[in-house]
Amino acid sequence: MKTRPNTVIWQILTLFMAITFSAGPAMAKVYPRFYRGVRPLGMGDAFTAVADDENALFYNPAGLAKIDTLTFAVVNPLVEASAESIDMASDADDTDLDDTGEVADLLRDYIGEHQHVRGALFPHVGFNVGGYGIMVGFLAQATLDAEIRDPIWPEADTDYVFDRGLIAGVGGRIPFMDLRLGAALKYISRSSLNEVYTATDIADDDFEDDFEDDLEDGSAVALDLGVIYSLPWIDWAETDVGFTIQHLPEMQFGNALNQETQANIGIAAKKGFGGFNVIAAVDYVDLTHAIGEDRDVPKRLHLGGEVQLPMILSLRLGLNQGYLSYGISADLWALKLDFAAYTEEAGAHAGQRDDRRYAGQISFGW
Repeated sequence: MKTRPNTVIWQILTLFMAITFSAGPAMAKVYPRFYRGVRPLGMGDAFTAVADDENALFYNPAGLAKIDTLTFAVVNPLVEASAESIDMASDADDTDLDDTGEVADLLRDYIGEHQHVRGALFPHVGFNVGGYGIMVGFLAQATLDAEIRDPIWPEADTDYVFDRGLIAGVGGRIPFMDLRLGAALKYISRSSLNEVYTATDIADDDFEDDFEDDLEDGSAVALDLGVIYSLPWIDWAETDVGFTIQHLPEMQFGNALNQETQANIGIAAKKGFGGFNVIAAVDYVDLTHAIGEDRDVPKRLHLGGEVQLPMILSLRLGLNQGYLSYGISADLWALKLDFAAYTEEAGAHAGQRDDRRYAGQISFGW
């Protein structure tokens, strides 16, 4: 029996709609980072050779060698969200999240927009013993990323990772050499999921329970190794080259999302100008292209700088994956405020899909 022409047309249209509405954004994702500090993000996330504060535990443990006094943070909540997620949260206040139709309308308004939210706590203490800088901290961090697609039957392709665990590191300077070495050991318990949720799923009374049931759990131990070498033949500025290998061996969390081993390199120059300190830095991350999302070079390039004013303020500017970033901090003795705005590439190559984000942190300690 022959197929009627109108049936053929309908089949072609159905196939076209399926390809158009279900493919697209899912072909690439943002890079899976373990932890990113607000200060580095303001500098375009170029911090491998800078690494002179608590962020050294996550960027380059060799920087712990710079600790020469007691430093700690008792409470330091970090909150980060994309511009689209801030808008969506505002719209959600006017949405009945128990109503499938209203949830579908909310999702439909953000088709093709990347959603990102992160929250973290990292209480820590650092000190110097026998010329070695030592830092110990506890990390709790939750990250949610989602791609909303299909305007006919809206759904959210969701990635969620919740990490908690202990991190300890030590860094020291090799005698008679312009070389600092460091290592950080971390034990992390991870819960994660990668699921697609429809408007019906989200509006269901049991959604929170279903979300928890979808989580996969696992634990892993890994080592970060780092080195910072001060170039002795450059006398116009303090110039350092940093190199680090992170997550060694690869952190395998069972059924939860693994964390790949990654090698990063960077160079930084620091110069004082009558009370001002100026830092300029360049990083290239994932030298071996262990991150499997793509092999794009500009996505792995970070550069930026910081001006430390002769007062409580520091100003930052940079390029993160080719996008402008900036930041500011105020150090009020026992209280420190940090803010950064940056853009993350959510596509397969730099310049394809920009995801603007804002991060802020309040730290109590010194």
